[in-house]
Amino acid sequence: MSHVYVSLERDADGYPPYDIEEIDAAPLGDDRFRIDGIPVFVFGLSKGDIVRVVQVVGDERPWVTDVAQSGGHWTACVIPFGAPALEPIAQRIRMVGADAYATPFGLVAVDVAPTVDATAVMALLDQGCDTGEWDYDLGVIPD
Repeated sequence: MSHVYVSLERDADGYPPYDIEEIDAAPLGDDRFRIDGIPVFVFGLSKGDIVRVVQVVGDERPWVTDVAQSGGHWTACVIPFGAPALEPIAQRIRMVGADAYATPFGLVAVDVAPTVDATAVMALLDQGCDTGEWDYDLGVIPD
């Protein structure tokens, strides 16, 4: 499994709690990779995107510079309130057609392919907010 790396900028509250995000990706040649994982903290990047990378002197990791081609997916990061089990939340999201996984960061990463009904996914995300179960951020906004 190959990875690409993205530098993260923290907000005034120190979020996200990391400086770098490592994302599963497939090398395509010519300094390009296809994003295969679901980005958790990065905004503007989603599964299926083709990205350009550079390597910094003294660092063999490929660092994302920009998105060369959109994969048409959109992403969300669900932030549960309290300390609930994350897998049941991920299962609920998968039931409406999205891909979701419980991260080791206490969040649920969500990928929505272009073939999935974005309205159903957004309705579920909004319902969780309305009932006080979670909040969410959109990493890539649905069309």
